[in-house]
Amino acid sequence: MFELIYRSDAQPSLTINDILAILNTSRNFNMQHNITGCLVYHNNEFVQILEGDKKIVQELYAKIEKDKRHTHVQLLNENEKTARAFHGWSLAFYNGNSPLENETDKQLFTTNFKLAAAFTNKATYAEKLFWHIATQLMEK
Repeated sequence: MFELIYRSDAQPSLTINDILAILNTSRNFNMQHNITGCLVYHNNEFVQILEGDKKIVQELYAKIEKDKRHTHVQLLNENEKTARAFHGWSLAFYNGNSPLENETDKQLFTTNFKLAAAFTNKATYAEKLFWHIATQLMEK
C-alpha cells in the first residue's frame, strides 16, 4: 500500500462545475483502480491524500501535476503504509466554498470537521499532515 499527499492552488477561474467534473472523473478512475483518499477544497486551495498501488498513485499524481485547473502543486509526502485510512472512500470530498444556508450551519460544519480530524486515527505522517492542513484550510 502506498500513500501520497499534495496541496495546490485552484485557478481563480475554477467554477463549481469544474470541481464537479473533477470529482466525477476522479471517483470513476479511483473506483476502477482501487484508489482511496480524501480531497478538501476551501478558499481556492486543494489538499488531497491518495492511497493505493504505488505505480498507479504515482502515475495519477503525475497527471494531477500537469492539470491546468490548479497551480503551485506541492508534493508534501509519499510513503509505503500497511493499511488504508480511507477504506471504502473512492474520493471523499468537502467543498468549503459551497454556500451553506447560514453562518451557524457553516460554523457547525467547521466544528464537526475539526472534531473528526482530531479524533481520526492517524497511523502515518501523511495522514497526520493531511488532517492538519485540512483543518488549517477550514480555519481560513
